[in-house]
Amino acid sequence: MKNTACFFLLFLYLLCCLLACSKSTNKDEETNNMDDSDPITKLTIENDKVICETCDGFGSMLETYQNQVFVGGKQHVWIFDYTTQGITLSQEIDLTNFGSLNSITAKDGMLFLGLFDDIGTGSVRQYAIKGLEWQFTRNYEIGRYQDSFGNDIAISDTLMVIGASAGWRESVDISNKNEGTFYIYKKDGADWVQTQEFYSENRFADDRFGTDVVITENLILVGGLSIPMHIYTFEETEWKLVRVENDIVPTDIANFENTVLYYSEMLGLQSFTINTDGSINSVAVNANLDLGVGMPYDGDGISMTENHALITSLGAQQVYLLKFENNEWTLSNSYGSDLGQQFEFTAIKLNENIALISGTDYSDYKSYLYFNTF
Repeated sequence: MKNTACFFLLFLYLLCCLLACSKSTNKDEETNNMDDSDPITKLTIENDKVICETCDGFGSMLETYQNQVFVGGKQHVWIFDYTTQGITLSQEIDLTNFGSLNSITAKDGMLFLGLFDDIGTGSVRQYAIKGLEWQFTRNYEIGRYQDSFGNDIAISDTLMVIGASAGWRESVDISNKNEGTFYIYKKDGADWVQTQEFYSENRFADDRFGTDVVITENLILVGGLSIPMHIYTFEETEWKLVRVENDIVPTDIANFENTVLYYSEMLGLQSFTINTDGSINSVAVNANLDLGVGMPYDGDGISMTENHALITSLGAQQVYLLKFENNEWTLSNSYGSDLGQQFEFTAIKLNENIALISGTDYSDYKSYLYFNTF
């Protein structure tokens, strides 16, 4: 009887020690989790700007739709309402579970977010405006390894074009990886149905074809890395390549309807209007712009409306507003000269009312979004 009591007391002692160790371990894990957690994002909204502290990539992408401004970060989208009363934050979209954000496009009550997973395989998430909120409706993906699907998206009333600048044909040797491709989708009710896929005529590795995709009134323009611009037209029942402009090798392309601006490493900023048959007419750019080291092939350094364009580049100390009049582009205004030498531009966006400029000030390591009227 005495032995049984001793064993029982020993059992209770060991059980208490085990519980104490478990509680201590859990406490340590909780403390570690708290120490490793991300810092709290702090937004400050002023009359003509938004300031963000500890925002991972805030302002790396910009888009507008009606009176809303979409600001992209690494895995986050902030949506602001912009009215005569001021700027207000209306919604946030957390993309942590879906990948890293690479593109934003909005049109006709639809929002498209291009995302890459950890190895570069892309997908596009579609949202629709319902009431006062954007809600997820569908996901698009091809599923090819490291294809960068969704790196650029262009939309018209009935057509959507999605670039996949690292895509490659599975039937060819892996050495042709990153040759690039793009996909054409046709609108079907509230969704889009894939109809065709195109590669460049050269089909070389690292062409990055599909880095820039543009829809004009009846044509599709596609660029890549050191590759001539390809022009496609719709004939009978399908899209076909109509011509390759060997003299136009853009690192960035933008358009409003049939007027196109592009940047070339050899020629700088250039412009043309494009006819329905795919032929082009040159447009003069009479503006002395300091574009630093130029525009990267995957950048968005040009944003256009009907009669204006916003221009910047890597290393530039200013953002330039150009005006299109009498078949030529001239300098209308510039922004950013007062922001200091440590301010680095990250994205621009132009609509009918405002010129949006985002960047990081490395003197205080804060991200800024400026609203400029013109």
